[in-house]
Order: sequence, then structure tokens, then C-alpha cells
Amino acid sequence: MTFVFDVLTLFPPLLMPLQEESLLGKARREGVLDFALHNWREWATDRHRVVDDAPFGGGPGMVLKPDPVLACLRDVRKQRLDSPVVLLSPGGTRFDQATAQRWSTGSGLILLCGRYEGFDARIEREVDAIVSIGDFVLNGGEVAAMAIIEAVARLLPGVVGNAGSLTEESHTSGLLEYPHYTRPRDFEGQEVPEVLMGGNHAAIALWRRRQALLRTAQRRPDLLASVQIAPQDAAWLAAALAAAPDPEP
Repeated sequence: MTFVFDVLTLFPPLLMPLQEESLLGKARREGVLDFALHNWREWATDRHRVVDDAPFGGGPGMVLKPDPVLACLRDVRKQRLDSPVVLLSPGGTRFDQATAQRWSTGSGLILLCGRYEGFDARIEREVDAIVSIGDFVLNGGEVAAMAIIEAVARLLPGVVGNAGSLTEESHTSGLLEYPHYTRPRDFEGQEVPEVLMGGNHAAIALWRRRQALLRTAQRRPDLLASVQIAPQDAAWLAAALAAAPDPEP
């Protein structure tokens, strides 16, 4: 079964490179996934194909009209009855790895990319989720759609060559990923940690788990609240944090 990403946008060319390049392009050519790009301007019924208008109540900017957007969405949904509809907005809930994993188990995903001041609120009644990729504002939803497509697509069977690499990534276990090293062993006076060179897989696994804990505590301490930490690892982490240099102001 081919997983289909339907993207509703005013600017389909922005997403076209995803169809050709890197792992996603290869997966599309192999039939693992596919893209369908829809410009809802084609569903506008007036002579000039207008899709936006001034907001009621006044204020700056323009708002995307509900009629062409919903006409487009309803036509797409007829072909994708099982695909969740996701409206991309800085006012949505935060997209995360768990959501990517959940969506990757389906047959497709329909993404609505906003522009200008956003969508007429009456569009929201026909979507399954309103999602943001972070606490910032973009010019439109296309970049957010590309981020979500990448996150979901790489979880589909057959997209990433070494599926084992998906199980040890940042956020998969609730922690940030441990640091990686490769050749040369000594680079500008910085050497690869000795434990990684000894071939002791148990010692390497312990080092990686504790480095993931330390990196998470230093960069994203909020994530630790939902992670179970063994007492011996907690003691090691406390000592490591105490010995770490103070962050720069």
C-alpha cells in the first residue's frame, strides 16, 4: 500500500523538490509513498479565482476564505477517507515524534498550509487536528508541511535503509540522542571517548544511555519529567551535572 501525502496549498512548487530528492524521492519512485499537491485556487468560483478577503472586524492582512478551501478539501477527502486532515497553524498543538509515529501507521495524511493571517475559523470544523511545529510564525504552512512529511515518511517501512537507526533517535525514547563520533579518532586535539574504541558493547550501551540523559538534562530538562531513570543513572547524572561547567550567560 502506498502512503499518500495530500498537501493543500497556494504554492505547490514549494513542495515539488520533496518528490525527487534524497530518501523521499527514492521512496516515491519505489512506490512506498506518493504526493498529491492541490492548489485550492482551482476551486475558487469567481473570475479572478480569489481565495482571500479582508477580516470582519478590521485589522491587518487577509484571511483565507472557507469556500474554496473546503471545496478542495471535500474533493480530496472523497479519495482519502482514512487520511487524517491536519491544519497547520502557529496556534495549534505542538507536533512531536509520538504524533509522527501515530500518523505513520495509517494510509496517508492531508495537510492544509495556511497563508496570510490564516484560515477562516469555520474551516476548523472539518479538520482532525490543528498542529504547530514550534512557537514561532512562518510566512506559510509549506515549510511546516515539509517538516511533518519528513518526520512521518522516514518512519514508513522501506524509506530508511537501516530501520534500526530509527529506534535510537532523539525523542524516540523520550530522551535526546547520545553524541556520535567517526573518523578521524583525533580531530584538532579532541579525541573520541575511549569507551567507544574498546568493543565492550555493554559498556558502550551504558555510556550512550548516560550521555543521552546528560544531553537531555542540559538541553531539554523538561523532557526528563516523563522518563523513568534508574537510581544508579540518576546518581551518575547528578554528579555529571555538578561537574559540568556553568553555561555561558
